[in-house]
Amino acid sequence: MKKIFLWIVVVLLLVIIVLGGNLIIFEKNGLKVSKGSPIEKYPKENSALLVIDIQEYTTGKMADNESYIKASDSLIKKLNRIIDSAFVRNIPVIYVRSEVSNVLVNLLNNSLAKESKGVVLDKRLNLVSDYTITKQREDAFSNPRLDSVLIKHKVNKLYVTGLDAAHCVKSTMQAAQNRGYKVIAINDAILAVSDSLKTKMLGEYNASKFNIINSAEFFNSSR
Repeated sequence: MKKIFLWIVVVLLLVIIVLGGNLIIFEKNGLKVSKGSPIEKYPKENSALLVIDIQEYTTGKMADNESYIKASDSLIKKLNRIIDSAFVRNIPVIYVRSEVSNVLVNLLNNSLAKESKGVVLDKRLNLVSDYTITKQREDAFSNPRLDSVLIKHKVNKLYVTGLDAAHCVKSTMQAAQNRGYKVIAINDAILAVSDSLKTKMLGEYNASKFNIINSAEFFNSSR
């Protein structure tokens, strides 16, 4: 009986070690920011709008983060105005969403598992294009399709919105800067878990030489 108990304990410990180790590796890889190839020097500015991680699990009915839930309605209303303005001005709108295919990670939390309800874009979000990029890491450029879409439209300027300011938004902007894009954060269309963290991140954006504007400035811009 004691041997059986010991074997059960050993198996459980091994499972915990494997799951824990896999999670650490997954999170470490998720933080990597891609370098990519430098973009071409186009004769004029061409913009695109990125809308990052506005999904059912983050801001929608399946959300469990109180800060996101509280801010989601006003954020999405603002995002929809920005999206509509971009559409009218022929600025490509690209929706980015997180999706986890790691089986062991999904055993711990399957809220963002592939084909789960949580990975779907928030139903309140205006959809004006078919450009949806899925990502396994914080950096949206980790999916080569984003590079392809931007190159197709000869984009050299990126407006960035969505969440979270300290994670996916930041990593994506760093990856864009690595490629030579002019990166513009629309500060009142970006969410963080707290106002203090967002203020801190905006300071980091400024130090990284990202451009920071508000939605009113975006509406008044030509492109």
